[in-house]
Amino acid sequence: MTSKYIFATIKGMRYTYKQFKSEYPSDNACLEAVFQNRFGDLKYCPSRGAETKFYRVKKRQCYACMHCGYQLHPLAGTIFRKSSTPLTNWFHAIYLFSVSKNGVSAKELERHLGVTYKTAWRMARQIRLLMAQDAELLSGTVEADETYVGGYKRGSKGYRDKTPVLGAVEKNGSAKAQVTDWASTSRAKSFLQANIEPDTHLHTDDNRLLVG
Repeated sequence: MTSKYIFATIKGMRYTYKQFKSEYPSDNACLEAVFQNRFGDLKYCPSRGAETKFYRVKKRQCYACMHCGYQLHPLAGTIFRKSSTPLTNWFHAIYLFSVSKNGVSAKELERHLGVTYKTAWRMARQIRLLMAQDAELLSGTVEADETYVGGYKRGSKGYRDKTPVLGAVEKNGSAKAQVTDWASTSRAKSFLQANIEPDTHLHTDDNRLLVG
C-alpha cells in the first residue's frame, strides 16, 4: 500500500472512527494492512522465482520468504519510512485529514495524538505533500468511486449536507481525488477523462455516476 492509497481508502462518513479503530488497533495491524495491499498478491519470491509465502520477521518491520529469507519492506517509499512515530499515530492523523473539510493543523494533531508540536508539524507536512495532486495520469488497473464527507446533522436528509468527493486509485499506485459541489454523471466522467489514460482498465462497482 502506498501512502497515497492509504489516504484514498479512508473514506469520510462512510468510514467511521469506530470502524477505523477496529481495523487498525495496533502497529502490527497497520503494518499488516500496508503489507497486504502492497504485496498480498505476490505468490513468487522476487529473489528466486519459486512459489512461496512471506512471514513477519520478529521485532522488525519487514517480511521474509519462507524458503530463502528474502525480505520485503512494506514501509519503503512511504511517509512512514524511518519514522519513530507509531504507525497507529500516522494512520490516525491520515484519518483526521480524510474526514476534515478544512484541513488539520499541527496543533490539532498535537492534541489528538499526544505528540510534540515538532512531531505533529512534521507529520502534517508529510501528509499535505502526500495529498498533493501530480500531473501524471493514472493507468493500468484503476478503481473509481465517490464518497460524501461531513458530520451528521440533526434533521439532515441523506447526502444533502455532505460534501461529494470523487476519487480514483491505481492498483498499487497513485491516487487522484476531487471535491465537487454536486456529484453527477457528467462531472464524474469529466473527472475520469482528466485523470486517467484512455485505455485504462476501470473498476467502478457498477456506480451509477461513473458508468451512467
